[in-house]
Amino acid sequence: MEKEKTQRKAGRYAGFAALSYLIISVIAGVLSVMRVAIQGEQKAEVNGFVVFEFLLIPVLFLLAGYVCSVKGRFEKLKAARVLLAATGFSVLLLALWYLLLEAYVVLNLPAAEGSYMIDLFLRKTIIVKEYVYLYLSETNGYRYVILPLIHFVIRIIYWLLFLGGNRIYTAKQGEAKKSKRK
Repeated sequence: MEKEKTQRKAGRYAGFAALSYLIISVIAGVLSVMRVAIQGEQKAEVNGFVVFEFLLIPVLFLLAGYVCSVKGRFEKLKAARVLLAATGFSVLLLALWYLLLEAYVVLNLPAAEGSYMIDLFLRKTIIVKEYVYLYLSETNGYRYVILPLIHFVIRIIYWLLFLGGNRIYTAKQGEAKKSKRK
């Protein structure tokens, strides 16, 4: 009985997290379309909208963690479980980068849009390779190692922000219980 209750609770957590990720992905897709429309035919560059995306996506994860906790009346999530789930999700998407890039692009919209400013900065970094000056983005190391790892880390950070939203909710619940006792 207790095991079924725990499994049901874990399923609710996962369902709310998946729904949140889906909603944030749709928002990230809209932001991507807006960014392309704003930049027009220009080369990709850091502008106010890119900075806005960089700040907005993490806030959306924090807000999603809070809203999901309120709607689901969740208890305090365990950091180790969230970190394990976030790492597993990131490993799965990292494997998709190498196996099925099209699926990766669709599933990775929040991390890609949220880290686009970092991506633009690193793309323009000049390196020397065999006495030739290259942009970092022109190397295979950037495409196959650096960029996927940036997305990997960003996804984990976003899920930890989701956890932070849950912690904000549970802290408020704890304060409310304490004030009712007095």
